[in-house]
Amino acid sequence: MFQEELDRLSCVHDHKSIPSFFRLTIQVDTGFPVLETVCACNVPEKFYFSAKDDFFILAGLGSALTVEAPKTDDPLEGFRKIWEIDKSIPVFGGFSFYNDDVLVPEWERFNHCRFTLPFLEIRQSSEGAYLSVNYINTSKVPLVSIVQEITEDLRDLDKQIHVQPLSNKPSGLASELIPDKSHWNSMVKNALHSIAGNIFKKIVLARKKVITHPNAWNPAQIMLAMSKIEENSFTFLYQLDKSIAFLGRSPERLFQIRSGRILAEAIAGTRPRGKNDFDDHSLEAELLDSPKEMDEHRFVSGYIEAVMRRYCSDVKITSREEILKLKNVQHIITRFTGIAESGADPLSIALAFHPTPAVGGYPQERIFEYLRKSEPFNRGWYAAPIGWMNKTNADFAVGIRSALVHRNHLHIFAGAGIVRQSNAQSEWAETEKKMDNFTAILKEH
Repeated sequence: MFQEELDRLSCVHDHKSIPSFFRLTIQVDTGFPVLETVCACNVPEKFYFSAKDDFFILAGLGSALTVEAPKTDDPLEGFRKIWEIDKSIPVFGGFSFYNDDVLVPEWERFNHCRFTLPFLEIRQSSEGAYLSVNYINTSKVPLVSIVQEITEDLRDLDKQIHVQPLSNKPSGLASELIPDKSHWNSMVKNALHSIAGNIFKKIVLARKKVITHPNAWNPAQIMLAMSKIEENSFTFLYQLDKSIAFLGRSPERLFQIRSGRILAEAIAGTRPRGKNDFDDHSLEAELLDSPKEMDEHRFVSGYIEAVMRRYCSDVKITSREEILKLKNVQHIITRFTGIAESGADPLSIALAFHPTPAVGGYPQERIFEYLRKSEPFNRGWYAAPIGWMNKTNADFAVGIRSALVHRNHLHIFAGAGIVRQSNAQSEWAETEKKMDNFTAILKEH
């Protein structure tokens, strides 16, 4: 692969003006097994992102350039020169739920904001499948050395691709709930007190289940098992080391911007899936008829519509309060579109939407302060934007239905929206159901 492109690069005679950035692209068969290749490649850093609704996959192996920042103010400076050459080049990453928290050890490697331009980039869509090599010549090395280095790096990648061993059902696992059930009951009680005092109308509380393995977890095996779940959702993996990764299967799009048009979604209000069709339709009707669930949803949809109107013209609601059915739960969903203001960059839009009342609370003012004091753990990247962007286009999921792999600890996250009619027991049951994508995998393998 890439031999012809490398040979052509070797034949360039004008060595006096060697560019600082090289990008070689080839088209491959549309049946190229993207996820399997990414998971089988034994390299420390890799990512994978598949979109909901559209057939679009972006993946990467290794890093040509990684930009990290302690805050999300302007982490894109490192990519601007690349986008001056080609504004369509995508980078993958995200940022933490809180912009200014001190990150706890398990989240330190992710920083508050991190985006990667991979060495080997894989894109697959209805337009075809493509591999690109990205190389940044920071040291102004000679062209012959660049060709040699790219060739060696590609050869090393090829050597690192191994068939993933079948994972056996893990044994010797230990589990910890943070918070435990009594602490959760107190958190919900305090939230209801704040809501009764009209400080907030909605508060989204999160909890996590930490499952400890005798050995290090393998993110690739978890990812492959998750990919077999049949539902309309984003799938993402951001692996920074062989046993450090953030991954998930999120049903929720924060926003997409494509050719100047923004799409956004409001998802809130939950019921489990039924055991049969009759049961499932009964739970759907119950969800749509529930004043509590409808209030929770409308806090989110009203907020997103307001942000859309700040950043867009011609805002339309393309579907209002429909049902989104996933494997384990069903939600109420409202979808919006609008034409983006000229000059609006993807990161600014992401920061304007985050956090929506689906993952934070309503009103947004002081919700960060409240959640920091209420939750007994640091959210890290849980429930924050994760996805890809180039200079003008982007697609970001909300990082829910997610887990952090940190060596031999698997942190599985879930949240529940607390409104006036909530009770602690039903919200605990809802978060358990939301964790099922991961807990089911552990039972099956």
